Amino acid sequence: MSVIDEIPDEHRATFIRVLQDHNPALLHTLRTSTTPTQEAWEIVEETFINALSEHYGPGHEPDETGKRIDSALGAFMTRWPNDTLT
Repeated sequence: MSVIDEIPDEHRATFIRVLQDHNPALLHTLRTSTTPTQEAWEIVEETFINALSEHYGPGHEPDETGKRIDSALGAFMTRWPNDTLT
């Protein structure tokens, strides 16, 4: 099972879309890996934070897309906590 396959169903489409739009090479890497490397994890985090910053509404609150991006990142981080990777 790949990293992408292990993202929960309700977050997978958003996770893929963000990577398709912002870092297709990383998406390919995660589709062919069973566990992210520390470096890949950090790039995912940076990529999603940048994507989230594009979706703030009034009061610097995330809009609906931003909330989905944040949830997809949270699902990834929950599945692969940073301190468990090499």
